[in-house]
Amino acid sequence: MSGLLLKDIDLDLPYYENKTSIKELINIHEKDAILLDYEMNWKEKRMNFRNEIRCIADLYLHHLGKFQTQETKKIMINCVERVHNNEIRNCDGFTEVEVEFDFRTYTEFEKEEKKKFILEKLYEGVLKVGEAYKWEIPILNLAYQKVIEANYKNEYVWKQKVSPSRKYTAEIFCQHDIDNYTVTMNIKVRSTDELLKSELLIVEKPNEFAFVKHLGNLKWITNTEVVFSNKNKTKQCLVCIE
Repeated sequence: MSGLLLKDIDLDLPYYENKTSIKELINIHEKDAILLDYEMNWKEKRMNFRNEIRCIADLYLHHLGKFQTQETKKIMINCVERVHNNEIRNCDGFTEVEVEFDFRTYTEFEKEEKKKFILEKLYEGVLKVGEAYKWEIPILNLAYQKVIEANYKNEYVWKQKVSPSRKYTAEIFCQHDIDNYTVTMNIKVRSTDELLKSELLIVEKPNEFAFVKHLGNLKWITNTEVVFSNKNKTKQCLVCIE
């Protein structure tokens, strides 16, 4: 396999059977009891975890840049209570690796400490894969250091547009945090960069599947009115200077 671009790095919280809970589900077939235990005790915290890690995973991948590999296009880092399999598993360009993860400790952290913990575990998993595949470790480390230098903040201007009069600039400013993804429109005086107006437009779950659909188009319709629309053009936000 050759010429692959590493497009995604993700962390998961694989299901761990609660034997005590399953045994308490009397008069239910074991498979049904396991499924019920997952729905009741694991699914929600797994989905919340998958959402929370995305801001740091995306930020690390951004700083890593276009990283060409011979082996994989996605790394899935399975966060487990105890590593039982040190093998790097690869199937059709999808690589899985396990790292030890204390979920109880993680849940006790404040937001900023969670981000630091996520980065450490992400980097631990990436290093395992990089060493196994003989990648250039300094490149992996540089992306890790850049996330720290950015103070773990994943924020950027998604799009800018100049008004027809050339006096103003409208920009869509996105902040990808651990608990939400926000989209704000900022309007500035083009010549001085003075902020005239800032309006919060969207607050969404911090997962690409939830927020990417909102990032459609930015268009001035007059010299003082600008419209932000979603991808399907089914929703529009109008912001006026005056």
